[in-house]
Amino acid sequence: MPKQNLANSLRVYTKVELEKIIFKGYGVLRKEQPLLLTKAFNVNERTIAAELSSIISKDIENYEVNAEYNRMTDENGVQIPKRIYLNHNDKDQSLAYPDIIIHHQKDGKHNLLVIEIKMQWKNDGKEDDLKKIKAYMNELNYSYGLYLELGEDKIKEMLWFQ
Repeated sequence: MPKQNLANSLRVYTKVELEKIIFKGYGVLRKEQPLLLTKAFNVNERTIAAELSSIISKDIENYEVNAEYNRMTDENGVQIPKRIYLNHNDKDQSLAYPDIIIHHQKDGKHNLLVIEIKMQWKNDGKEDDLKKIKAYMNELNYSYGLYLELGEDKIKEMLWFQ
């Protein structure tokens, strides 16, 4: 039996489909672990990203869904630390830890979605997250970027990049 080409085996997701998966995942998180989204508890964003990535991974086929994934594949197929230019005037790249990514771990060619999460009550780093998303898309070739601002009772903002 011939090997199937990876590009042909990966499902193509639209922004609308991804948005539905994110909304559904948030609903599951809110129902199953409401304390994570409660302002008074002020749970770390990393915890929320890890739980949300686990939930949405159930609706994503043929990609890995990871929280805080800090590796990327170089041109030789070697896993190296993920780096991006946060300021294009800098000569050195910064280490990168995207909140959630949907990608294919074995190569740098199938990066579907990068998500940066903020909680509504502590969103002062929004502009930095928007810069990161643009850098991930431009430098690491993600098809989509999403700034996701979560509240206690609903998703407060979904800002998409293509």
